[in-house]
Amino acid sequence: MNKLFIALILSTVFYACNSKPDYSLSKYNVNYDGILDTILPHFSKLHDSIPANQRFLPKNKHYMLVHKVERQYQWMHYFESPNGYSYFMVSRLEPSIHRDKFASVCGRFKRNSTGAIDSASYEELFWTWKMKMPELKEKSSILFRTIIENGNINAYLPEVKENWVMFPDKNVKYDKATQTWKSALVY
Repeated sequence: MNKLFIALILSTVFYACNSKPDYSLSKYNVNYDGILDTILPHFSKLHDSIPANQRFLPKNKHYMLVHKVERQYQWMHYFESPNGYSYFMVSRLEPSIHRDKFASVCGRFKRNSTGAIDSASYEELFWTWKMKMPELKEKSSILFRTIIENGNINAYLPEVKENWVMFPDKNVKYDKATQTWKSALVY
């Protein structure tokens, strides 16, 4: 009986040490579609007729909804951290001959006192290269876990590992002030 108890304890400890945190969407009771509608203007490909400074205007909401469907945006991961940030990862269809390649964007934002997304806190952490969905799911899962647990994805940057992260890289960095990706030469 004693050996069985010890084996049970050891297997539980082994499982707990080897299990990885789950960053699945089912852990949170949030309106993912509503969040996507709010953050989509930050990273969507704007129509030529929409100036960047007008991307959040209500008159452009219809374009954003059409864009969301055409580019097949899908939630991949979400995590609400103790530091007040909500981390997200979504994928979208990218141009390719067979219309079978996707890229993902990972970012974070905070909420204001009413629970609404604070647009001023929004920031993109990285974009992946475009790839077929099975590969993207595998790599995105690793990248999301890494950014949450380590605070960076330095081991997966283009200078270190090919075909994982498109940016940031040694030439392109995210500028929080303008909420855009810029050439590092500008800094």
